[in-house]
Amino acid sequence: MSSSHHRRLALGAIAAAGALALVLSGCSSNPSSTTKKKSDDLTLKIGTILPQTGTLATLGPPAIEATNLAVDEINAAKKGITLDITQKDSGDTSTNIATNSVTALLAQDVDAIFGAESSSVTLTVIKQITGAKVLEFSPANTSPDLSDEKLDNGYFFRDAPSDVLQGKVLGEKVVKDGHTNVAILYQNDSYGQGLNDNVKKAIEGQGATVATDVAFDPNATDFSAEVNKVLAPKPDALVLISFDQIKKIVPLLKTAAFDFHDLYGTDGNFGVIDPTTKDVPSIEGAQFSNPGVQTSDDLKAKLQAQAKKDGAAELKAWSYAPESYDGVVVLALAALKGGATDGTTLRDNLAAVTNGDTDCKTFADCADALKAGKSIHYQGLSGPLSFQKNGDPGQAYISIYKYNADNSNTFEDSQFGDLTK
Repeated sequence: MSSSHHRRLALGAIAAAGALALVLSGCSSNPSSTTKKKSDDLTLKIGTILPQTGTLATLGPPAIEATNLAVDEINAAKKGITLDITQKDSGDTSTNIATNSVTALLAQDVDAIFGAESSSVTLTVIKQITGAKVLEFSPANTSPDLSDEKLDNGYFFRDAPSDVLQGKVLGEKVVKDGHTNVAILYQNDSYGQGLNDNVKKAIEGQGATVATDVAFDPNATDFSAEVNKVLAPKPDALVLISFDQIKKIVPLLKTAAFDFHDLYGTDGNFGVIDPTTKDVPSIEGAQFSNPGVQTSDDLKAKLQAQAKKDGAAELKAWSYAPESYDGVVVLALAALKGGATDGTTLRDNLAAVTNGDTDCKTFADCADALKAGKSIHYQGLSGPLSFQKNGDPGQAYISIYKYNADNSNTFEDSQFGDLTK
């Protein structure tokens, strides 16, 4: 049941009680007994389709715990809105898990669906969600295909930037490091194709050469032929665009005596290999791009505590945790701004709470500013948000991380990008 229906029932009950009071009091003409209204808190129902299984499952836990953390903190703030969240699996494109999850969530009358993290998965369910006028918000979708407003009637938003920006930053980084003859190995889906196009454009725009770009089936289990093909031109650098397929590709690169100091990865495979990953060699020196800023130690501690509270495993990756937290916050602020929780209200107010004049950094401070009638600009944990008309963020950061000998990684730097220019 929607919160607007709850409010109609509540107001009906209040009106009936008021009428009875008039009769019992001899039809008193006291204005307060007929004009006083009660304002109930809003209830925002969010369902998630975040990867608990499949090729992007590494990215699921930090996003899940970040959404749970945001919900708990917003509810504790008691600012006129209560959030209810239901976590479901998105799987990957080799299954129909996402479709089943979306069907179940829509049957529960959710106001918004949070996810998926895979752009390709989102493309399989976006019309099902937005066609029901339910808002879809992704913390990790980066495919340029999702920038098309005609795809979703304005009901799709994301706070991760399009791969136009990530591809540009990564391609320029490869050339800046001195590479002039680069190969690209990418998964053949909307995610891989979008990044490949933009990395290649950036590399060639800097005067370097893309020796070859080789696609692979994201559902394949053996990548020997593709690895041999991409290394045939003897490139001085390799950009690998994948999800957890990296765990099978890296040993093949090691066998071919590839120098991992010349390996570059993307957000989809960043963090898939860590010190606990078995049967992979050290990829010391490899560098990975990842949209967003470095996850702060404070947020990491809060997320670990949230995982423990939820009975989940200790977190080992942080990708898209800030974006996931921020996504829930701006959904709640949009509901407060619009005075309702339905998908259309959320759609019509997300830009308003991220493009205003008054900067605010927490949900509580932003909610207070809204109550005071101010126009707000939420400054999130992932950076300042500023939604464009098509639901994309207008500004964003891309960070670079370098791998150590034990397959841990170290933050190198972040580059700010403005997509409005």
